[in-house]
Amino acid sequence: MGVQGKRLTIDPNLCTGCLICELICSFSKLRKFNPLKSALRIEFNYELSRLEGFNVCSQCGTCVTSCPVGAISKIDGIVIIDYDKCVGCLACVSRCPTGSIYVVDNKPYKCDLCGGTPLCVKYCVRGAINVV
Repeated sequence: MGVQGKRLTIDPNLCTGCLICELICSFSKLRKFNPLKSALRIEFNYELSRLEGFNVCSQCGTCVTSCPVGAISKIDGIVIIDYDKCVGCLACVSRCPTGSIYVVDNKPYKCDLCGGTPLCVKYCVRGAINVV
């Protein structure tokens, strides 16, 4: 399969809620180990030891048409934000059907699959996160 249509998935049976994926995401993009600044979110119930949610951009492209200045484009199936063009209106955040565009430092922030080789996949010690 080519890059077209790639997205992240998670195997709930393998996820332990360690949040390494969130930490590596925030560090690789913003140089901060902060799960709240990650482009993916894990909802893990530690009392029941089970994954209850995984929210990450599906690369659907709805945000591309919502951007009034053309700062968002879809290249080889991956939705990219050009921060040199972005004016911070956050129209993309409100139009995202999955709620996967987060506001970090007053800018829209989403998963771009690390340009094709997601670090969350590489550093997930259990192999719970994959690209399909």
